Amino acid sequence: MSSRPPTLSVVATSRNDDHGGNLLKRTQLFVDGLAEQASHYEVPLELLLVEWNPPDDRPGLAEALRWAPSDYFQPQVVTVPPEIHRTFAGTGSLPLFQMIAKNVGIRRARADFVLATNIDILVSDELVAFIKSGLKPNALFRVDRYDVRADLDGARLPTPAECRALPVIREHTLEGMRYPARSAKRGPRTIRRPESVSRLVMAAWDRVVLPRLHTLACGDFTLTSKEIWNSLRGYPEWPVYSWQLDGVPMYQAYAAGVEMVNLPRPMAVYHLEHGEGSGWTPEASRKLFARLDAAGIPYMTTDAYRKIARKLVRGRGFQPFHGSEWGLASMKLGTIEPKYNSVE
Repeated sequence: MSSRPPTLSVVATSRNDDHGGNLLKRTQLFVDGLAEQASHYEVPLELLLVEWNPPDDRPGLAEALRWAPSDYFQPQVVTVPPEIHRTFAGTGSLPLFQMIAKNVGIRRARADFVLATNIDILVSDELVAFIKSGLKPNALFRVDRYDVRADLDGARLPTPAECRALPVIREHTLEGMRYPARSAKRGPRTIRRPESVSRLVMAAWDRVVLPRLHTLACGDFTLTSKEIWNSLRGYPEWPVYSWQLDGVPMYQAYAAGVEMVNLPRPMAVYHLEHGEGSGWTPEASRKLFARLDAAGIPYMTTDAYRKIARKLVRGRGFQPFHGSEWGLASMKLGTIEPKYNSVE
């Protein structure tokens, strides 16, 4: 491990099971993008890639991916083995508990600021430049997400920069979801967020008007201080599908008086589109929930989510959902610091 202390810890989770198709290629782009930007902008960056319940018939992520550590890019693969996974309820239907896994990384992060994200995300250069000098305590930072479709089946893997330059399919914004590729005549279509309806309707619907937080696709970029993450005790550690769990800490932080900062464009993240039904998209949402229901995989309903959000908004302080052992704090987990290799 480099002696240069990290400015930022980046936390994500995965396993080598080809979830969503081309998982290793999407993860490789994620790793390459962080490595290139950390060195170019001279931002000491620690990546904690939590490998949850790795399949025993495939190589681990440290072996399967190409790595180029440097003084500025300091990757670690933290493994949560199958025997720990099996201690959670619902393990017969879910091979990975995304938010519990992210807590493992957040708990072990060394930097003063921690970004929780996913392995199919690329960060804009402008955002990295901001991270170098613009972060501040008692704030939670959010950005818009742009969905792009990269050709990952070609003879050559595109570069992170090439992926960031692709046409945008959808934009996930504070106002809602936009389709910028719509014809100029019709104009871009925006799917409005529930928070954008009138306060009168919201008051009748919720009885407590929820604040207008940028929770859309927040699991792909939630950046705040390690101190705030510790006060939140990370994400709710419920053994269910990750749907809507990523928004809960947003309302916790808001209720505790954390400043909610929505960074403007061109600061953004780019999401590499994956197979329909493996994650949520408006076009394939029915397919996703049909798959979850058929497999008996539990998830939080929108009604349940809004009830939790209202309870948090009515309260004060961080109101954590679990105790001091969050993030498998007392577990001795295997950690690999990948060395330079040229895996193709």
